[in-house]
Amino acid sequence: MKLRTNLLVIPFALALLLFPALALCAAPGQTGTERPDLARLFEARGVEGCFVARTPEGIVRVNAARAAQRYRPASTFKILNALVALESGVALDTGKVLLWDGVKREVPLWNSDLSMNEAFRSSAVWYFVEIGKQNGRERLGKAMREVGYGNADASGSDQFWLDGPLRISADEQALFMERLVRGEVPFVARHRAMVARMMLLEEGAGPKGTATPGEGPHEAGRSGERWALYAKTGMARLGGGPGEAEENFVDMPVGWLVGWVERFPEGESRANGVEKGGVEKNGAEKASSGAPVRIPFALNIGPAAAQNKTSHPGAAPAPFGPARMEIAKDLLRELGVLPPK
Repeated sequence: MKLRTNLLVIPFALALLLFPALALCAAPGQTGTERPDLARLFEARGVEGCFVARTPEGIVRVNAARAAQRYRPASTFKILNALVALESGVALDTGKVLLWDGVKREVPLWNSDLSMNEAFRSSAVWYFVEIGKQNGRERLGKAMREVGYGNADASGSDQFWLDGPLRISADEQALFMERLVRGEVPFVARHRAMVARMMLLEEGAGPKGTATPGEGPHEAGRSGERWALYAKTGMARLGGGPGEAEENFVDMPVGWLVGWVERFPEGESRANGVEKGGVEKNGAEKASSGAPVRIPFALNIGPAAAQNKTSHPGAAPAPFGPARMEIAKDLLRELGVLPPK
């Protein structure tokens, strides 16, 4: 019986390895729970947006229609760009330094020689344009197809993730984050861990001796539990999106935050955001014998309807920068993924 079971499993596993796109084709549209009540968190900051979280209980969406729409990934593409560079040997580690070309750019932190880690954290466009050139379009396109990264279109300018035809939805971003933390991508664990370390934004702990209300197994804030937030921001002043085939389409900005929350018992070390632990069928990893729990998510925002009528293409509304992080953390608290303030 055991041999027969293995014979059934092996062809299926080989199919996933040989044809990963088949495994992903239906995944972004998986059914889940819609939370229209949480749209107030976007409205309170004067933006429209969507949110997808792949929790142990299933997929949770705010504004499912927008979550299915594809937009330019902007700097969230640096995650994949870095992974390809590390896997191919373009960069041996995240300490790879590129020399500044002397051109003064809008962000002061960009105007110097930078390591990959520094460039990733400051989101230096020039650094990752050069990394993208060294990776090559063919290699980047192949990687995007293998992980199911939106339309996987690597054509256009040298910064095609900002102004080219590449598009990806929040559903697809969240699924990519899930596959990354589960190791279901064509990148070795060492390289995934390097990128995860660059993505680490915050760490904290739930209050000792207390518990967050709720019965879900993913509830945060349990006594002695620690958490870590891994994420990458992105901002495309011309975000593309729905309606772009229409004659009167106005190309408006889109802001992104994609990543995952990792939680682990106090005394356990962080796992650098990858592998280790059981996996629930709908996304997030489950807690087992002290293993970390990881909950992937993706958020994007755009101008509210009123702003769309008065703004001009390429103008990024002032609240976009802080709003991405504030809204995402509030949503994760509402779902019990992060502990309350």
